[in-house]
Amino acid sequence: MRKLHVYIALILLLILSGIGISWNTMTGAISPSQENVQIQIQEPLDQKVYANGISISVLVAASVKKENFKLIVSGTYGTTILNPEKKDDKWFFTIPASISKRAGVVQWNLVLEDLIIQKGEFQLLPDIKNLSALENYLGPRSIVANMRDYTMLVAIPTDSLDNMLPDDTEVFLKHQFKNKINTTPFALEKGFAWQRIPAPLSTGRISTGSTLDQISSTELVADVFPDVAVDFQLSLDQNHSYADGNEISTFKTSQITDENGNVMTDGTLVKFFVSDATGSQWQTMASTINGYAFAKAIHPQTPTTWTVKALIQGIAESPDLNVTFKSIIDDIPVKLRNNDTIVVGPLTSYLGQIIPDGIQVTIDFQGETQILFTEKGMASITFESAIDENAEMTIATLGLTKTSKIGSLEKE
Repeated sequence: MRKLHVYIALILLLILSGIGISWNTMTGAISPSQENVQIQIQEPLDQKVYANGISISVLVAASVKKENFKLIVSGTYGTTILNPEKKDDKWFFTIPASISKRAGVVQWNLVLEDLIIQKGEFQLLPDIKNLSALENYLGPRSIVANMRDYTMLVAIPTDSLDNMLPDDTEVFLKHQFKNKINTTPFALEKGFAWQRIPAPLSTGRISTGSTLDQISSTELVADVFPDVAVDFQLSLDQNHSYADGNEISTFKTSQITDENGNVMTDGTLVKFFVSDATGSQWQTMASTINGYAFAKAIHPQTPTTWTVKALIQGIAESPDLNVTFKSIIDDIPVKLRNNDTIVVGPLTSYLGQIIPDGIQVTIDFQGETQILFTEKGMASITFESAIDENAEMTIATLGLTKTSKIGSLEKE
């Protein structure tokens, strides 16, 4: 029985020893029996960022070997493993500048092989007394003059090591439009401040900037363009209303603006659609200059009425404009020459001058249609034989039609 108790006691001791070893391994602590447990570092305190690295002293309670110890440091931009250094019989670790100049939380672990001896963390704070830059971002850079649109200004101040400043640091955001300047204080949140700048109701340019203590941002601008156009009027400029096929009429829009009276940007495309009394249709285009668009059209050769409409595709349009053209002649002079030649003309216009060359003259005779063109106001056709005086012919030109018997024509 006594031997059984001894065996049970030995088994319990082995179990307890195993639990102790496992616990030490899980917690990362070194067994008190190891001589290196006496080594510690001086725990770093919260401090400002530093461009030349941070030195951490090793506190020694006993004379031990420290070459086997490492310091694992994790900062904002990564993790590094540091070896101890010795100078003037003093041991220390140096956190490199790549970590010490970046603001944020730095975690550290002092380890011996796989065991953590000591650990902690400290805060690297931005240097708000040594500021470097105040970056501004603005967008969109083009907005329209209405109640819906806006642009946004974002300011990101940094210290001399390019670290964002802490929350609640006050930054002044400014914008200027024409003669009005607005300045608004904003507290930083997560490193930046922002402001929506509503679009003004008139065109122009918004200038923006920001300030913090003695530093200022660069100027950024946003252009304010007109909103969509509203309907407009159409007018006609012409010297006369005769259908001479030569004169040019000019169609002119009123000044095209948006609903707030802003003149449309130069180059806005306006289309002019024209239809005549026969149902024919065509179009021309023009770009605005100072809000006006002009389109030119040559007069027709025959009397007719045009219906003209101007529009900015899918946005705005003018009412229909009706233009009536009158004939430039009252009669068609026709003569018979040598009993085999029909002479039309001279054709003269409303001022008595000869009509331009190239005016079409149509002659219907004996079931055939002949098309002639004027030259110096005259057009003629010669037949192979004498023309029957009882025959009729129909002549049409410049919108007039005349039917005559050959025998009734004046002879040259």
